[in-house]
Amino acid sequence: MNAGDVVRFEAPHWLGGAGLSEMERPWLIGLLIEYHTWEKIATIMYQEEVLRIPAYKVQKAGKKDQLNFDNHAKDS
Repeated sequence: MNAGDVVRFEAPHWLGGAGLSEMERPWLIGLLIEYHTWEKIATIMYQEEVLRIPAYKVQKAGKKDQLNFDNHAKDS
């Protein structure tokens, strides 16, 4: 993952993931700002907020995720 990539990540408890099992948690889409392999923490911009999420909960977004992200950005 490189800075500027669109990524998807598991919703933390304060963004709607509270009380849900790992299989039920929603995936959110954000923009990767910074990721260093030795930290194992990804810095992500999500709705004008900077989040630091553990790397094991972050994935590079695929084509469908990218299309959904672009369409949502146009609507806003």
